[in-house]
Amino acid sequence: MGKKVFKSLLVIMMMYSLCLSQVPRTHAEEGKLIEEEALLISEAKNTSFKPDENVHWYTITPSEESIENFTHFRIKLQSQEEVNFTVYSSLENATNDQTFDQYRAYSYSNETASVDFPISWTGPYYLKVETYVEYAIEEVSEVKETSYTLSYDGVSLPPSNGVIGEECPAELSTKERENGKAILQDLRTIRESLLSGTEDGKKLTSLYYKAAPFISSKMIFNKQIRDEVYSDLVTLKGLFADTAKNGEYSSYTISSKEQEAINSLYTIAHDSVPSPLKKQLEEATKKVNITNLTNSSVSQVISKAGLVRNNSTEPSRFIVKIKDGKSQSSAMAKMKSYGIKSVDSIAHDESVSDNLFVVELNDKGRNFVASSHTTSQQISKLSEVEFVEPVQTYQALSVDSQYPYQWSLKNNDMVSGDIGYEPLKTLLSGKNFDSTVIAVADTGVDHTLADLSDKVLVEKGKNFVDRSDDTMDDNGHGTHVSSIITANSDNHYSIAGVNPFVKILPIKVLDSSGSGDTEQIAYGIMYAADHGAKVLNLSLGGPYSRTIEYAMQYASKKGVTIIAASGNDGMEEVSYPASSKYAIAVGSTNRLDIVSDFSNYGKGLDLVAPGSDIPALLPDGNVTYMSGTSMAAPHVAAVAGLLMSQNPNLKPTDVEKIFTETTKDVSFDEQDNPYPSEDEYYEEDPDYPIEEVVPGYDAVSGWGRLNAYSAVSAVELTAKVNPILNNQSKVTGTAKSGSTIKVMSGTKELGSGTAKSGTFSVSIPIQKADQILEMIISSQAAKTSIKKWVEKAPNKPYVNKLTNQSVSISGSAEPNLKVNVKNSSRKIIASGTVNDEGDFSIKIPKQKEYTTLYVTVLDGYKESSETKVVVADVIAPNAPKANAISDLSTTITGTAEAGSNVTAKVNGRQIAAAKSNTKGQFTLKIKKQKAGSTVSVTAKDAAGNTSKGTNLKVSDKTPPAAPKAKTISDASTAISGTTEANAYVMAKVKGKQIAAIKANTKGQFTLKVKKQKAGSTVILTAKDAAGNTSKGTNLNVSDKTPPAMPKVNAVTSKSKIVKGKTEPYATVTVKSKTKTLGSAKANSKGSFSVKIKSQKVKTVLSVTAKDKGGNISKAMKISVKN
Repeated sequence: MGKKVFKSLLVIMMMYSLCLSQVPRTHAEEGKLIEEEALLISEAKNTSFKPDENVHWYTITPSEESIENFTHFRIKLQSQEEVNFTVYSSLENATNDQTFDQYRAYSYSNETASVDFPISWTGPYYLKVETYVEYAIEEVSEVKETSYTLSYDGVSLPPSNGVIGEECPAELSTKERENGKAILQDLRTIRESLLSGTEDGKKLTSLYYKAAPFISSKMIFNKQIRDEVYSDLVTLKGLFADTAKNGEYSSYTISSKEQEAINSLYTIAHDSVPSPLKKQLEEATKKVNITNLTNSSVSQVISKAGLVRNNSTEPSRFIVKIKDGKSQSSAMAKMKSYGIKSVDSIAHDESVSDNLFVVELNDKGRNFVASSHTTSQQISKLSEVEFVEPVQTYQALSVDSQYPYQWSLKNNDMVSGDIGYEPLKTLLSGKNFDSTVIAVADTGVDHTLADLSDKVLVEKGKNFVDRSDDTMDDNGHGTHVSSIITANSDNHYSIAGVNPFVKILPIKVLDSSGSGDTEQIAYGIMYAADHGAKVLNLSLGGPYSRTIEYAMQYASKKGVTIIAASGNDGMEEVSYPASSKYAIAVGSTNRLDIVSDFSNYGKGLDLVAPGSDIPALLPDGNVTYMSGTSMAAPHVAAVAGLLMSQNPNLKPTDVEKIFTETTKDVSFDEQDNPYPSEDEYYEEDPDYPIEEVVPGYDAVSGWGRLNAYSAVSAVELTAKVNPILNNQSKVTGTAKSGSTIKVMSGTKELGSGTAKSGTFSVSIPIQKADQILEMIISSQAAKTSIKKWVEKAPNKPYVNKLTNQSVSISGSAEPNLKVNVKNSSRKIIASGTVNDEGDFSIKIPKQKEYTTLYVTVLDGYKESSETKVVVADVIAPNAPKANAISDLSTTITGTAEAGSNVTAKVNGRQIAAAKSNTKGQFTLKIKKQKAGSTVSVTAKDAAGNTSKGTNLKVSDKTPPAAPKAKTISDASTAISGTTEANAYVMAKVKGKQIAAIKANTKGQFTLKVKKQKAGSTVILTAKDAAGNTSKGTNLNVSDKTPPAMPKVNAVTSKSKIVKGKTEPYATVTVKSKTKTLGSAKANSKGSFSVKIKSQKVKTVLSVTAKDKGGNISKAMKISVKN
């Protein structure tokens, strides 16, 4: 949205405000045969007109040397008589007398005419030298030969300040004079407030364009006329001031003296123009009876002239959108039944959607307001109608100033204060991308300029202002915008455009005054989408329009990236359509690399780009400074086109993301502003909405200033950085293999790495939320800087205890977030959503004890840290399996749950503990336990779950002690003693049981036995209840029975041996009285022989046998015989 200052102003009453912002091409005679002579640089042509001549033609052909070394040809004409000359950019324009007024000049005595003609066309250029302007001089008394000198040289001029055209009559008469400045200011105000707003005003403007050169020419040569015009203007000064202030509501009354001034100005104008223009001038002033305005109010005159805008709050024209699939004919029939003036489709191209119509209401009559409101409501209620909205007007907005040229590409006054054009050019060197079609919906484009001649798709262009295919620029704004985008570089003509890989699709939606209606702009947008545009530049603005929004959506869905200027009011409000969600809104910066004062800002601004004092081409061939967000937007559009040439698959959202991530921060924090921040006014207002501050975003500069080199490098390197959260210790993304990546926080390097296989991962310390990190990615000639702010991840969820019995996992987190449950491999096994109260419960399969799960919550792409959950074991182990033990056992062996702690207890007292191995085997070392006692064995797992006890009865494997018994003899009939209580006592002799009995509780027993043979052994054993048999107790049956009286053979006095029989082995003793005569031991058969001395007859011998037990038999008394 650019603006320039122009000086053209015309003053006569009812034409005093006809000076406009820009003078278009003028037309005169057409079709005349041209015979030209070539002029050479720096060689003067001295010649004269023959009596029958009044026109000479010349050509200037720019050489390569001239194109390379100069920006303009300075053409000079010297003569004594009045001679004028005109310069044309081509034969066609010369034939049609089509050029710009600043390329017409007049030479007369002591006044050399000079024109600086830009070298902006390929040539040859045509010069027409003539002695008079046809029709302007109506009578010539005599014809005399007129001589002149014509020459040209090359000059290099900086870009101009935007002045186009000859000085208009008002300026010629007022400049350098008292009151002149005030008069001109009032005239400009009247021009902008009255003439530009009505059709009749525009017609008067057009008439002025034709008349101005003739009026100005006459004033240049006649000082008296200049003085008269000035005097008349001073007379009308009060009228001008009041009209400038009050416009169509001015109640100022025209006096008779002012009427005289008006008549004088009208006469001067009427006498100055040729006959065809006289008729038009007379027709234009007929409505108001210009010679009879005394005592009339200005408002009356303005009304008669048709300069009053329709100020009704209800417009007379509406745009009606028919729903897709609904009958248009039915809707049109119904609309016509409401008595409207006309229903007209605004689609005049088969390729453009035709479901939009302009409905014009009959605006005559006193009840128009009510009728307009009622009719629009009726139409909106039709079932076929989607919406109804009034037709509105949009402007190419602008501001002006001057600075060194093309600083936006290379800023010598501010390091890194440009878009990075030079490194971008190096990066693009040798590349041959396909051209991207960029549509410029504006005032048209002049494709005849050398720098644009092969850049404009002339045949595809469309003019929605007059519904034609002629998209030539009659304002200059669109050409300026287009040359910023893609003026050919390195060809020595004018300037270098940002993007060499572009074809401009010219779409004229704004007229010669820079204005356009809703339907023109909407269909221009849709036309661009339907005719191959990938980028659309909208350097215009106005009120919100649902129709334009529909067109924006239409284009966006077709993949068109829309770039729009934010506006030039210096207000905290992005203008429309830049504020649309389908547009990338662009503000302006100046050469100090700060946001321009005029640039609109606020919510919806995406980025800023150079827009102050941007030099670019105008249709007149001059490189001219213009300022505004209109100049900023094409910088961005150009780079958007370049990104699309690099990667045609990019979507508008991709392009926007690349821009916002690669911009340079140009935010400026004012420290010395004496005025309080606007925000302070709302501190005490609880109802005032407080917008969330997004790190890296500034309401004045958006995401930052365009960095074309960084943006293009990002695509060249396929560089993308994944979101960075405040719980991450890595920065990840994609980049061309081999690219180096540095992660910076301000000037501090957090980490670096290299891309491998197209991806990278750089370790960094975990960063706090809301910090801005910069990823510098580079490889060869490409280098991009991608900004990312550290986003706050959701708080990690709280998870309730999860057991191996659980069939769901539950917990709490921030409401309405997604919950993911992952296994140990981080594979999602279940998902759910947190409810409004912040709780969640998600079904899952039962998990094995000690299984590890991870639970996270997601807010879009932002994932929380993991909550680690280990499945708790709440299932007690099975009771251990243990081998039987006895009172002899010193270990307990068995199996239990692997890794469990096995414990043995007796009467609640732990006697041993051990851990089972991975196979569940265990061995408990114990002391020998009392037989019959119970050992309880349990297993306790790692979770503390204890199994049921396994009770081990201590079996009795210890035999009773050998019974203790009293000695027995062969006379005994009982064996008594003690043994283990209740033991079963048995007596055996030679393995044969001879008796058995159970000991009492004190262990006492008595066995009844038969008398046993002396010397025999009775073996006693005790057998306990468990069947354990003690060792035997051997009881030797003692001999307590004396042997029988020995049988003794007869003994004589001669016997020296006493023989006989007795108990075997008994010791036989023979006594005589007390005297032992002899003894001997019986043999095994009991026979014995005892040697004695011969005894006297009748000696009584006493023979006894003594057994081994010492028992002595009764004595056998025997008398010795003869």
